[in-house]
Amino acid sequence: MWPFEDTLRGQDPIRKFREWLKKWLFGGNRLYAVITIVLVAAVSLLSAYGFYVWQNTPNTGEVVTINKGTLPTNCPQGQPPCRQNNNNQAAQNQTRPSLAPVEAKPEEMVKPVMGPVLTSVGMTFSKVFADYRYNTGVALGAKPGAEVKVIMPGTVTLVASGEQGTRQVNIDHGNGWQSSYSGLDQVQVKAGQKLAAGAVLGTLGQYQRTDGVLENHLYLKVTRYGKPIDPNIYWK
Repeated sequence: MWPFEDTLRGQDPIRKFREWLKKWLFGGNRLYAVITIVLVAAVSLLSAYGFYVWQNTPNTGEVVTINKGTLPTNCPQGQPPCRQNNNNQAAQNQTRPSLAPVEAKPEEMVKPVMGPVLTSVGMTFSKVFADYRYNTGVALGAKPGAEVKVIMPGTVTLVASGEQGTRQVNIDHGNGWQSSYSGLDQVQVKAGQKLAAGAVLGTLGQYQRTDGVLENHLYLKVTRYGKPIDPNIYWK
């Protein structure tokens, strides 16, 4: 049954099979086996390279959308469509908000709302809980609808929901200075927006009996590298 069975009789099956392959496939010459393996490897590598080139070849018909209609991206250098595309990209870069905050100047800090200071940073007696509590911010009394302003130039980092259905706005002023405004009703800024000192963040909402304060108020937190700062010493 096996080729060369007479010459391979008495040998183990694995050795029989190996000898059969050598005699029938490679004529007993190992050089043929090496050449065959090299050829198979070369064909495999060429096929893989061809597939890679085919997958990564750019589409010359690709188009981009600009202000009006579509234009090919491979237009000749210096032609008006190319210049228009570059100008459009430059305009997008100019309007994209930057998260890099401006330099803080605490000596120019402004008061966010015009109203009395109800609590300061530190131990303060709470009319709500009838005890002394430590405050990390200040409560400024104001009526609902009062405009809330940013205390220093900075960049809006967060606009989120707060207590009692109100809104909270966080500002990064640079140099480790940050401020947080709680109790807003309407907010007219968005994350990433740069603001000058005194810019309006929105209006105050109904914010009472929170932060240990009975009266309607804005709750302002000012920190420097995470440490609470009492802004009362900087008000103009």
